[in-house]
Amino acid sequence: MKTMNKLLLACTVSTLLGSNVYAATLKLSHALPTEHPVHQSLEYFADQVKKEANLRVKVYPNGTLGDESEGLQMVQNGTVAFTKASAATLNTFAPDYKLLSLPYLYKDRAQYDAVLNGPIGEEILASSRDAGFIGLAFLDAGSRSFYTSKPIKTPDDLKGLKIRVQNSALSIDTIKALGGTPVPLPYGELYSAMQQGVVDGAENNVPSYYSSRHYEVKNVFSRDNHTMVPDVLVISTSVWDSLTDEQREGVRKAAKETVKVQEDNWAKYVEKATQDLKQHNVTFVESDIAKFQAAVQPVYDKFKTDNPDLVPLLDQIQSIH
Repeated sequence: MKTMNKLLLACTVSTLLGSNVYAATLKLSHALPTEHPVHQSLEYFADQVKKEANLRVKVYPNGTLGDESEGLQMVQNGTVAFTKASAATLNTFAPDYKLLSLPYLYKDRAQYDAVLNGPIGEEILASSRDAGFIGLAFLDAGSRSFYTSKPIKTPDDLKGLKIRVQNSALSIDTIKALGGTPVPLPYGELYSAMQQGVVDGAENNVPSYYSSRHYEVKNVFSRDNHTMVPDVLVISTSVWDSLTDEQREGVRKAAKETVKVQEDNWAKYVEKATQDLKQHNVTFVESDIAKFQAAVQPVYDKFKTDNPDLVPLLDQIQSIH
């Protein structure tokens, strides 16, 4: 049966990706709303793939085809060609991605760019090939901070609070180290979970907080910037292997161009969102970052114990200035 399924998939992909006119449009799934800057950047990517690789791509936003985890599963089995997923989601399938969820991993934005856009980033993107998907590019997702109904100035303010997190071991360990109670939940369930008191708050970037209208239920945004976890644009390994060399080159070129477009889209959207949030009576709080940095040291100790094979790569990241 497995052999037959592989044969059918190969035939399907071959039909979709033949050297002449393609019989169908490749799908790109993601779970964000259309006003989100990532969606705008993925629409740009689709246009560039048509231009550079002569492949038609249709973007399905808002979780139309499934949430982030479901989208990734569809990419792995080849029914969807592309998806956008957080690096925190990908680390379940490719351990190298775990590094990118470590709190306060980077000294500054320059180090972040040097890591993700250099050889280390390329190594991480390629590490998931055998898991059914290949990373094409890291997309800017800013930094993540807490939003609740009260200011979070120090880790002490998190004690007793239930905080929604991504279903990632490092995300869970980080919230525990900071004194909160981590509650993994699908993103689509978060709004109602905050309304109903299932969680007391969450952590995310400003664009997601704004575009998902979470400020309507939690209107205090505390800037502790505990992680800078990028989004990742990935392609199905089976689809990638069915492309010609020229098509692969075109797709990679489109992805590289999308990185810069996303940076610009993100910066503009953060500025707009911040101004609008203030008009909606959101209070922005500057957290004592040094206290948060000190509190997460146990996360690093546990990470090194649990992932000894990743310590050399972590050392490389921390040595970049």
